[in-house]
Amino acid sequence: MAIGMPAAFAAFCLRHLDVYTRYAAVRVGDERRARMLVQAALGDLAMVWAEALQSPSPSALAWRLLAARTSRAAAADGPELYRVLPARQADAVLLHYRLGLPAASAADVMGWQPGEFTCLLKAAVRTGAAA
Repeated sequence: MAIGMPAAFAAFCLRHLDVYTRYAAVRVGDERRARMLVQAALGDLAMVWAEALQSPSPSALAWRLLAARTSRAAAADGPELYRVLPARQADAVLLHYRLGLPAASAADVMGWQPGEFTCLLKAAVRTGAAA
């Protein structure tokens, strides 16, 4: 018996795979572990894909699954910004400044509206400056 994945799920995975892997690699410091984490997070997403499609933002759900897995696996000596900023702000900074994603693209990956993402980045700058 062959089990296939829905075309929409496959397209979602292909669209996000590179950014997810680059993000996870920075968080855990190892490309191989990053690929394994991303595969596991996408497996988690596959299990709830029908629910994700009913949610306001499948991207936000997928991001929460990936961020949770990478946070658990991240080395204690990972990027310093995770010791200074709240996780969401640190993720926004990592995607936009370290990985070079335009704000609109980074917002889309995290499942945020562009304006919300811009506010998140501004808050990160304020928090980082105060630290």
